[in-house]
Amino acid sequence: MRLRTGVPLISELQALQEGDEYRDHVEFNRKFLARHSAALKKYGRHWGMDPFKLWSRRWEYPFAAGRVLDFCRLRVGDSPIKILDAGSGVTYFPYYICDKIPRAQFICCDYDPSYDQMFRDINAAEQPSATQPPRVNFLQASLQKLPIEDESLDAICCISVLEHTDNYAEIVDEFCRVLRPGGAFVLTFDLSLDGRFTLPKKTAADLLEKLKTRFNPPDDVNLISELNRMHDTGVLTTDHVRQTAPELLPWSMPVKIIKSFQDLLKGYGWTGGFRSRTVFCLDVRKPVR
Repeated sequence: MRLRTGVPLISELQALQEGDEYRDHVEFNRKFLARHSAALKKYGRHWGMDPFKLWSRRWEYPFAAGRVLDFCRLRVGDSPIKILDAGSGVTYFPYYICDKIPRAQFICCDYDPSYDQMFRDINAAEQPSATQPPRVNFLQASLQKLPIEDESLDAICCISVLEHTDNYAEIVDEFCRVLRPGGAFVLTFDLSLDGRFTLPKKTAADLLEKLKTRFNPPDDVNLISELNRMHDTGVLTTDHVRQTAPELLPWSMPVKIIKSFQDLLKGYGWTGGFRSRTVFCLDVRKPVR
């Protein structure tokens, strides 16, 4: 099932969840968490043990995986396929791709140096042989200045990260620098429905326009038209999830109380720590010279 570019509908998520592909993600993630619960304990205290269960990741991970797998399967030859998971956290995602694509090699880049030991512990348990180097490696770095050679990567995934950073244009330029011509860039980001938090519609539109200056978008999709669907009836939103499955939202006690007071001090009023959001998903290609 090829998931549509743009803003997902509730009905599309429901259709996805009824399929074997989604169940494959669920089962792989379940086994991954069970095998590596000790290594992920500290990560779980900060971000939750199971990011896949969060309201939008149920769509974002299958979307990103589908686009990366399609790209990899079209790559001829037997050379490694080098992929950057930008702002990776520590999740099942790169290991899922490596399980499907034997040639895949991941660099998981994030700002938190504590993730390095988590990946080391996971890789020690995952690797069938001590003589075989891990296919998933951690890199502690800023996305604005990656210590990676020019045009050395085949694909980049950036899943719900840009809304937590500054200088989006600088990050896009950096991704373009390290990606080979013809390489794939898969991006997802949160959209603020009330415009008070990241990313408001105008900023998202600017980001999409920036992407079009460095990458080739899909021929059959108008990205701005898709952005304009963000308020349509039936769109997957945190407002819908709050009414139907609030346990899938990331803002639980005591985090939402802390966020509430932070929002109040910043002049947003009392938000209860809630963010009214949807999500936007797309993939683009770096032009071939």
